[in-house]
Parts: sequence; C-alpha cells; structure tokens
Amino acid sequence: MLHVAQMSDAEWDTALDKTIIWQNDHDFVGAWSPYHYSGWTRLRALDGWQSLRIVDDDRRPIAQVLAKRIGLVTAVYCPGGFVRNQAIGASALMKFLQHELDTSALYARVHCLTPTQFGDARMELSGWSRSSTILSSGQSLQLRLDTPLDERLADLSVNWRRNLRRAEHHENHVTITDQPSAQEIAHLHESLELTKGHRLSTWGSSTAHVQALIDGFGSRLVVARCVSDQGNLRALRGAVLTGGCAYDVLASSSTEGRKHYSSHLTLWTLFNELAGRGITRYDLGGVDAQENPGVYNFKNGAGATPISYGGEYDSALPSFIRSTLSRLVAFRSVI
Repeated sequence: MLHVAQMSDAEWDTALDKTIIWQNDHDFVGAWSPYHYSGWTRLRALDGWQSLRIVDDDRRPIAQVLAKRIGLVTAVYCPGGFVRNQAIGASALMKFLQHELDTSALYARVHCLTPTQFGDARMELSGWSRSSTILSSGQSLQLRLDTPLDERLADLSVNWRRNLRRAEHHENHVTITDQPSAQEIAHLHESLELTKGHRLSTWGSSTAHVQALIDGFGSRLVVARCVSDQGNLRALRGAVLTGGCAYDVLASSSTEGRKHYSSHLTLWTLFNELAGRGITRYDLGGVDAQENPGVYNFKNGAGATPISYGGEYDSALPSFIRSTLSRLVAFRSVI
C-alpha cells in the first residue's frame, strides 16, 4: 500500500542514499538524481509547489512528487521518477494522489531520470502513457570516476585535452568551496544568458532560487570556482552528491572564462575532487546534441559515456484531459 511519509528531510535523504545499488555499468536500483531529495523541494517551493513523499508499508521511499493547483486542475510532477526503478501502477497512484490532494481533476507527469540501457517498458505495462510532449531529450552522459587518473586523461578527446593544457597556462585558479555565494552564482549565470540571448534555465539567474538550492542540499552540494590572477570570477561548476554518485546542477562561465578555457579546468578539478571523495559516477546533467551541440561536444569530450533515461509518462483524472495538459507542458504552462 501507499502511504504519505512521516519523515524529516534528513530521514528521507538518508533513506534514499541506502537505495542505490548498481547492477552493472548501465542499470541500477535506487535514487539517482537530486530531484528525489529534499533539497530540490526547497527550490521548487519558491514557485508554489508543495511536496508529497510516498513510502510503502515498510517506510521505504517510493516517490517524491510536487503538486500545485493550476486553475481547476491539480498538477503533479514526479521529477527523477520512482525510487528503486519500480513502476507504480498509474491507477493506484492517481487515486491515492486524488484522495491526498483532495482534487477532482488531476494531471500527473513522471519524468524517469534513472540511467538505463533499455528504457522503461514497465511504466507502460503499469498503465502509464508515453507523454506526447517531452521536457528533455532523455539523453545524458555519465563519467566513471572510479578509474585511475591516467585512464581518465586518456579518455579525453584530443581537443578537450589540448584545452585543458591551455587552461593550466592561462592564469586560472580553481578552488573547491563548501560555502558558495548564491549572488555570485546567479550573477554569473545571468551574464551568460545575456551573452547567449536566451534563458538557460528557469531558476539559475535567481539569487533566491540558488540560495534555496544551497540551503536545501547543504554539504551535498560541491562547487568548483575558477578565478583569474586579479580575482575575476571566470567559471563555476557544481554537483549534488547522491549516495556514491554526483549529478551536475550548476555550470556557468564568463566571457573572460571562455577565452581562457576556464570551464575545462574547473570541471576537471571537480572530477578529481569527487574521485578523491569516493564518488564513482558523475552524471553530466542531460544533453541534446541537436538543440545544443556546443554543450554536448564539451561534455562528450570529457570522456563520458552516453546513457539513456527511462523517459516521460503521464496520466490524468478524468482521462480526457491528459492530451490537452500534456501539450501545455511543452510551453511550461503546467510544470
């Protein structure tokens, strides 16, 4: 049976850490992305989302969902998907959510961000429908950090390795900080958006949202910071640690930083720091080779392996509103 979790943030996060068990290089059981963890709910709370955590009879985590009333409909979003790679029946979960949220009209989107070699056919067998519009490409790149340094160097592309050497001679100074500045991160992200002429995320340039991320994840958030000899901030990279894994959540660079290849040395330094902490895998946070080839080439050149996520699925009560609301998601009108 499904139950609402009566757990503190710390208890929930600790329970999630215990779920991660790798079965091979591609598949695993357990929570993977930061979206399963309590820290993510703090950030989304600023946008009016309330969190609901679901457990089974043995108090084992099943899912963390975000809910918000939008007009006459309650929208529910499950970023990261279900914990332990299980597929909860759509009918059972929708009725449970309808009761707990006291709503007559309900739309739910489950975004399975667990890396898998084969996709997640279990979702459709459990009554979920493939979403007609999607929020991401469903692709990412994953780097093994539990290999020797010389092997990771050898796995870099020729261009990436050359730019790393250039960065080491361009007055770049990278440090790891456990006290990142939300204002600094948001300002750098905003300047990058202005340079590119479009928004890169829904929250990266908001000091309040970045501060919520910092407060919510605490010591799980590790940030590499690169400055010049004069102390000018050139690049930032941040990852959230989930069990023995890391997930890319922050990435920005200045115009000066891009001229001096600062992002290469910043990311490489972060890799080495996390490897030293016993982190075994680093998810580079999603890629889209068609829509954003520059970011794809940068991440791919770091020696990472392509992975596929489980995909996006949805359901609705009553069922006839599903197709309409699924299309609205494409315009971020719902989620």
